[in-house]
Amino acid sequence: MAIKVLLYSADAPDAEPDIADLAIRSLSDRQLLWIDLVSATAAEVAQVSELLGCAPDVLRVEADPKSRPALANYGDCFRLTAKSPSPGGGGRFVAHPLTLVTGPNYVVSVHEAGIDFVDELRDREKGDSTIGALSSESFTASLLDWLLNAYFQALESIVREIDKVEVSILGKQITPIMPHVLEVLVKARRQIADLRRMLNSHRDVFYGLARPDFMATDQPESKPYFDTLNMRLERAEDDLDHARDLVIGSFELLTMRATQKTNDTMRALTFITVLMGSLALFAGVMGMNFDLAFFKTGQKGFLIVTGIMLLTSALAVWVAKKRAWI
Repeated sequence: MAIKVLLYSADAPDAEPDIADLAIRSLSDRQLLWIDLVSATAAEVAQVSELLGCAPDVLRVEADPKSRPALANYGDCFRLTAKSPSPGGGGRFVAHPLTLVTGPNYVVSVHEAGIDFVDELRDREKGDSTIGALSSESFTASLLDWLLNAYFQALESIVREIDKVEVSILGKQITPIMPHVLEVLVKARRQIADLRRMLNSHRDVFYGLARPDFMATDQPESKPYFDTLNMRLERAEDDLDHARDLVIGSFELLTMRATQKTNDTMRALTFITVLMGSLALFAGVMGMNFDLAFFKTGQKGFLIVTGIMLLTSALAVWVAKKRAWI
């Protein structure tokens, strides 16, 4: 439960004023006010809405996890909702709702705890900066770009795990780790599905910001930023599709390795069967009931036959290893 107020000025030091000392109408085009509401109480929301001159409902956070991000124009300001990805239970990604209200020379972000990129942006700007020279629309585009970066970071962690899995699959001992590999791949596939579902739901918002009939495009400097956002969104969608193909390719690679392991096992069993059958045939011949002098040699004859069988087995194993049969 906190209100973080940052006043960026292009011609003066940046400050953190008290919200009670602020007047929205007094802000100049060389100033930018950012109010960040984190798990705000009803009283805090009412205080900020009174400052902005809007209804408290404008600053609400969408509680329904199934709601899609939306964009609304209120005349003197516009409101958009978005979803930031965060690791949740069961190896899945959950969506943290974010609301941005943008008006002349101010931006208000409303969210619950758990959205890291907002804190990263606040912590990055230590001391004076040139953010005050930006329009509020351009700053909103910057926040949305950081939002997309959160998706890229989440995807990067998934791809890193897939790369580790593929290295394990290509290793010599695949059978002992196969259950773990399957678990990682299934988890990665679910996470990619979560990210794709959350990211694709932002299309209406990102495309809407770049449309010529939207108020944000009245600022000429903000139009390129919103166009860039759309390109970044499409790139993120392409990267997620590529990651999904990586998971499918890893499954196919795992299947190929399992099939290869089965073929190697069957080849080894065939070799052992042929070898044991040959030895059994030799032993059967030597056990034939003929009155030959060799069969009367006693222990000496037994040792000779046993030695021949062992020598034959050793020679067969050497040939099999040389040809990679076993």
